[in-house]
Amino acid sequence: MTVATAVRLRAGHTQHAGRTERAGWEVLTALLAGAAAFLAGTDFHLVRGLTVGGLMGAALAPVWIREAGRYRGAVLGGVLLLACLFSALALTTWRSATHPPTEAGLLFELVPVVSAVMCVGALLWAQRVLSPGVVVCLYAVGSFMTATMGSRFAEDPWRFGFAEPATMLLLGICLMVKRVGADMVALGALTAVTALSGARSMSAFLIMTAVLLLWQHRPRTAKRTTSALLSLVLVGALGFGLYRALEGAALDGYLGQSAQERTEEQTRTAGSLILGGRPEIGATVALMMHEPLGYGAGTMATSTDMQVAKQGMSRLGYDPDNGYVEHYMFGTRIEVHSLMGDLWVWFGLAGLVLSVWLLWLAASYLGRSMAYRTGTALGIYLALQLGWNLFFGPIISSLPPLALALGVFLLQRNEADPAPPAPAPRPRLSQRRSRHGRRARRRYLAGGPQRA
Repeated sequence: MTVATAVRLRAGHTQHAGRTERAGWEVLTALLAGAAAFLAGTDFHLVRGLTVGGLMGAALAPVWIREAGRYRGAVLGGVLLLACLFSALALTTWRSATHPPTEAGLLFELVPVVSAVMCVGALLWAQRVLSPGVVVCLYAVGSFMTATMGSRFAEDPWRFGFAEPATMLLLGICLMVKRVGADMVALGALTAVTALSGARSMSAFLIMTAVLLLWQHRPRTAKRTTSALLSLVLVGALGFGLYRALEGAALDGYLGQSAQERTEEQTRTAGSLILGGRPEIGATVALMMHEPLGYGAGTMATSTDMQVAKQGMSRLGYDPDNGYVEHYMFGTRIEVHSLMGDLWVWFGLAGLVLSVWLLWLAASYLGRSMAYRTGTALGIYLALQLGWNLFFGPIISSLPPLALALGVFLLQRNEADPAPPAPAPRPRLSQRRSRHGRRARRRYLAGGPQRA
């Protein structure tokens, strides 16, 4: 009897110790995941584009590299990135005979890209430990910490500082609440403030997000779902209509005097708001025709390249002899003010392939979201923003939202990639997915230290 009691006490003590160890490990893992998400959102630079978030992601690489294979598309993205790095090295070496190197050099030019990749991996792993909504909120809080550090923050604190973090925070909260009413209230408030600040493109993203979210929640009138391709056509038609409406509103002064003056000038010079506002498109096309293989990272342009770029911009009615081309576009590096163009400049044809893959990710998310009613306000907004940045956003400012977007898209493609659902109330479907996500996180954490 005494022996049996001792055995039971010893077994109970062992089980209690095991539970305590697992609980301590879960707390530590959650703290690390939260810190990684928070630091990924910050813009604290250590050296030449290496951020604190990127350094944290690199430290956690042994953990998240093993988990990255769970997300369809992550392996392909990694292969494309390695191809881009190899292409950058080859192009820079080849161009060194005719093109002078930048002051930073090849390695430091690529540091921001590598840092962003580390953040993507850390965010994917953090969403395995915490819920996606919590990770996004922590990312947004981190962004708030460095919102005032932008070079144009004093010009307009909301537009060039707090707009993006506030959007991420509110949409992250809505991701946890899972109520379309909360999404619409948040999007309405953000649209009003952003439109008054004169941020035309961001206002358009928010309005389109609200409209597409309402379209997802339309009453079911047929058993069959809308195809993803038809959904993308609807998104394109909505985008064009909204573009025309915002252009008219800006010209009529509804978005403020500054937006009205900018719109009038851009429309007058190029005949189009987009071409007038982004004359770098002309330079990009001209440079691609001049040097189809790209230039390589850490490479400066020659006087011939500058002349080719100016001629391309002149064809759009833009006067390039104002110092902008010499100081911004070719002052310290080749910058053509578009993510796709910059990826081509740095990585050549491999960069174009990577751009197409990113565009496919965004389009796929939008198409499947509209077809199967599975999109979130955050995911739709990030997809629209990524599509815009690929054509009109410089690489350095596009990398932080790109890291968050890849974390959302790759997660959605793995854990929430739906089969065409049967007609059923959406709340039940959302509840099942929410329970599935919680069970997956519990199973992952239950593995203990050996999973790290």
